[in-house]
Amino acid sequence: MYTVDSLKNAIHDLYYSGITRGGYESASVEDMLDSIDYTTLLQAVRHNAETVHIYTTEGRAPKSFNYRSGELFAQRATRLYEAFDQSNQSDEILADRSYELWLLEDMRLAAVARVTVAAGRDKYVTEYREISGECGDPWDSGLCLDLEELTGLLIATA
Repeated sequence: MYTVDSLKNAIHDLYYSGITRGGYESASVEDMLDSIDYTTLLQAVRHNAETVHIYTTEGRAPKSFNYRSGELFAQRATRLYEAFDQSNQSDEILADRSYELWLLEDMRLAAVARVTVAAGRDKYVTEYREISGECGDPWDSGLCLDLEELTGLLIATA
């Protein structure tokens, strides 16, 4: 589960698949992978792991309905990356859709689509998540994965 080797394998598999499926050059992928401190990143991943729910509601206003549905994954996970897809905002309501890349405790990666609706300047927020693409494959999910940006986030997280 939480070992440097398993983390490194998961990240390497994602980046190397970016050569054939994301249009990246192998030299740039190698450079990005060499810049990541996997030991420090593993500590951050463990520290930031959380239970991810399919559906949540949360409010700060009186009588708000707070709810957590069942778990999206049967284990905790750490969000590594988020890419906004579309957003719509009125005076009181913000609705957006984004895609997320999660690293599960067993070191599998999963792409997730998330829809968020926030009312009253985040006084009430509801979110729905579902695994996106075939088995959550980041390259088949709608997630616009930018490996350079992800590398920067992984370095900053560690």
